[in-house]
Amino acid sequence: MSHGDLEGKIVAFDFWPACENCVLYEACKTKPRHPAYPHSWHWGKECATFADGYLITRSWVGTDAIGHAHTGCKSYQVAPQHVSEPQIHHRLYLELAHERRKLEGEMEALERRQVWSRNEEDFHASLFKRYRQVLKQQDALRSAAEDARPLAVAVNE
Repeated sequence: MSHGDLEGKIVAFDFWPACENCVLYEACKTKPRHPAYPHSWHWGKECATFADGYLITRSWVGTDAIGHAHTGCKSYQVAPQHVSEPQIHHRLYLELAHERRKLEGEMEALERRQVWSRNEEDFHASLFKRYRQVLKQQDALRSAAEDARPLAVAVNE
């Protein structure tokens, strides 16, 4: 299975991984790298919605044809003209997402304990407080980017 080199990139709302938007498309026209060529892939993604598209935080691309061996292309990599590099607000969002995952891991580790000391309770409370702050910051980043996009464009005739 491939990740498509999509993580941390911005894609249009109508983007979908396919042979046609792979960097290897021209080479595969003469010698395909998988039995399903040409093909649109099954795509699993975790993303944040911004005004300019989806910011992909996690991606996996592949397929299986029912009754056949796995036919996914392990070489799929999205061509650069189909993605955008993240801007400052996207990069900040990604940094906060990394911090959020770290906080979740720390809280989960504490929550697996059956007995908590007062220090552990206080520590969990501080982690959860920061977790809520991170979520608010991420929401604000998505909202600020959305607010920057004009809702309508006037056309003079």
